[in-house]
Amino acid sequence: MSTPAFEAESSEYQALLKAVADELKLPLIYIARQAELARLTNIPKDRALAEVEQSAGAALEFVDSYLLGLQLAESQQTLELEPVSVASVVYDVAERLEPLAHQRKVRLNLELGSPLGPVMAHRAGLGAALLNMGASVIEAQTVSANDKPPIVTIAAYRDRSGVVAGLYAPGLQVSATELRAARQLQGIARQPLKRFSAGPSAGIFVAQNILEAMAGRLRAARYHKQAGLAAVLIPSQQLRLV
Repeated sequence: MSTPAFEAESSEYQALLKAVADELKLPLIYIARQAELARLTNIPKDRALAEVEQSAGAALEFVDSYLLGLQLAESQQTLELEPVSVASVVYDVAERLEPLAHQRKVRLNLELGSPLGPVMAHRAGLGAALLNMGASVIEAQTVSANDKPPIVTIAAYRDRSGVVAGLYAPGLQVSATELRAARQLQGIARQPLKRFSAGPSAGIFVAQNILEAMAGRLRAARYHKQAGLAAVLIPSQQLRLV
């Protein structure tokens, strides 16, 4: 016989799965439209294939990170932690986000505070969490033909809560209260974070699950007067990584 706690966990997992499935429609629709555009116009086939390949590669990366988040939501397991260089993970995530940023006509700006030192984390898990947070922030940007490309800042720094790695942009609107409420609405409301994004924001919920499995947390944050999403991490007491 199932217990209320088991039913609650199962319900949360199913809600996250539904949100992820809805989110995955976006890159597939983009790929389909690129293929159709290449067929109906005089766009060089090599260019069209490069766009499709880039979009498919980015989509596969997000599928892997979604699967990790779903696995953690279903099993409630924790990730094995080790000292990890935040700077190296942030650099890697910035490179992996570049194709999506290019596709969405967004510029990325990387800022690293000093000294950061290592944190206790699961390297792949931290990368997946930041990748999902970054994708959510990038996709929340709206760009018109006459506008300058919006800038998304990827920043890592220390504050009173520990080491923080986050993504910020002008015009973003998200609060701690909205994040808590949105988690209850995942898989139910089509836009659980209406002020933040017109989409399902599944990446945010996936990132929350991954960070919690590493004893970290996701919060709404501000950086240089810009709003965004941040991962708060535990500093390692071991020797700093070179």
